Amino acid sequence: MSVIQPIVSFVLALFVAAGATVALAGRALILQPAASVVPAWMLGCWAGERGGERFHERWMQADPSTLLAVSHTVKAGKMTAFEFLRVVVNDGKAVYVAQPGGAPPTEFVATSQTTERIVFENPAHDFPKRVIYQRPGPDRLMASIDGGQGSRERAEFAMAREPCGR
Repeated sequence: MSVIQPIVSFVLALFVAAGATVALAGRALILQPAASVVPAWMLGCWAGERGGERFHERWMQADPSTLLAVSHTVKAGKMTAFEFLRVVVNDGKAVYVAQPGGAPPTEFVATSQTTERIVFENPAHDFPKRVIYQRPGPDRLMASIDGGQGSRERAEFAMAREPCGR
């Protein structure tokens, strides 16, 4: 046994303990930090308008594998809805956790993800069954909810980046 082998084993153990995914590709070892599945492009403060309502989402990074957000909707100068949101990493996948109105959490697991789009699904949930975020531009964020693949039941929330101090 060489001196290098215990060092490599120790380093691998640290990566796995931190939530990294370790995979073999041929003879090469690939280390992918758990945080890489967190859609960091969602970070920031976003706002949009629809049907006389103004809605806001404020996303921040709590740690390398957790995003936290609060969302609220205002109509005629009064807050009409709020929601606590998280994106966490479970079993190497991003999981969207929603708590509308402070209700108990509902989880949606990422089923599709690119550098500019992520689809979270929970087929057992009544509505929505899917939550989709995409980045159509550097200062744009589109969120949508629907009743599942092929469903006509759908709501879209187009947002633009806004200053976080508001």
